[in-house]
Amino acid sequence: MSYFNAVIKDKEAFEQALDTPLTVFALFASEGCHACTLTLPWFVEITKAHHGKIKVLILDCANTPRHPKVVRIPTLLIYKQGQLMSALEGVTESALLQALAEFA
Repeated sequence: MSYFNAVIKDKEAFEQALDTPLTVFALFASEGCHACTLTLPWFVEITKAHHGKIKVLILDCANTPRHPKVVRIPTLLIYKQGQLMSALEGVTESALLQALAEFA
């Protein structure tokens, strides 16, 4: 089962994806990454509870150009009104819950 839900081809497409009144939670991951395969199921389950309050992008690094804030995966970037609010490397459930409480 693939959890990836978006493909961003370039900077313009990424900026367009961020053009929303909702806070954007963009998770950068890869199918070949063991930590990512462990993270994706609970990330999807936890963020479902915030449907309509946040926009969730799950990006496969193999199909998405490099982002300067993503140096390892999984990494979660949180944007509000197009501005980067937080970058979480090696996302944990507790860090995600804290980010949702703060930004959702």
